[in-house]
Amino acid sequence: MGRPKSQNRRGEAPLPAYYRLQMELLKGIENGRWAPGEAIPPERKIAEDFGVSLGTVNRALANLVNDGYLKRIQGKGTFVAGTTIPLESVRYTRLRRDFGDPDPRFKIQVLGMEAVPGFQPANRLLKLRSTSKLWRVRRLFVNRKGPLMYYVSYLPQRLFKDLGQIVAPLMEKMTLYEIIEKKYGLPTVFNQELFSAVAAGQEEAEVLGAEAGTPALKIEMLSFTYKEKPYEYRISYCITGDNKMFREM
Repeated sequence: MGRPKSQNRRGEAPLPAYYRLQMELLKGIENGRWAPGEAIPPERKIAEDFGVSLGTVNRALANLVNDGYLKRIQGKGTFVAGTTIPLESVRYTRLRRDFGDPDPRFKIQVLGMEAVPGFQPANRLLKLRSTSKLWRVRRLFVNRKGPLMYYVSYLPQRLFKDLGQIVAPLMEKMTLYEIIEKKYGLPTVFNQELFSAVAAGQEEAEVLGAEAGTPALKIEMLSFTYKEKPYEYRISYCITGDNKMFREM
C-alpha cells in the first residue's frame, strides 16, 4: 500500500501552506530583505509570487503581526516592525522616588568607546569565540543633582565593524538601541536582566562620585535581535540613594 496522500515520504504530515509562507517571509525579514520600517509587498503580490491564495497570505501575515515581526498601518500597508518591546524598557533604567512620580530628566555623557579583547562571561553570553574582540562603550547618565547610572556595554566587533565611526557622533542624541536599529537594521526583540547588590568597585565609584565599597545596584543585561541572537552585554551600576528602581510590565 502507498502512504496516505496527507503524508510526505518520511511519513510526516505536510506543513500547512500558511506556515510555509510565514517561515519564508520571516526568513526574508531576518536576512535583511526588508529592513525595520520598510513596507513588505502587497498581499496580492505575495500571493502571486508564492503561488498561494490571499487567505493563506492573510493568515501568514496575521501570525507575523501577532509575533511582533510585522505591523499593519491602516491605509498604508504592512511594515517590518522595529524594536518589539516598549522603548521605555530598553532606553534606560528608570528611577523614581514613588509610584506616579515622573522619571528624572537626565543627560547622557559618553565616557569612551574602544576596542577591547574578548573576556568571560561577555563572550560566552554573546555566543562568541573566546578570542573574538569586543567594543566597549561607557556612558554616564546625569541630572542636575549628579550621576544617576553608569552603563558599560559590550558588543561584537565583527557584527558592528564600523561602530566607532557610526555610533560615536550620535550617542548623545539617540539611544544605542535606536542607532543599532537605524544603522544596522537590527531591532531589539527582547532582553534579559539579572539584578544584584554589590559593593561599588574603584572605577564605578569614581564615575558615580562615591567611595569605593558603597552599596550599589548592579544590573546585567543581554539584548537580543532576530533569531534569538544576543548582540549586547551590558553592566549597569546605580547608587540609588533616595530613588528606587521602577518597572512597568
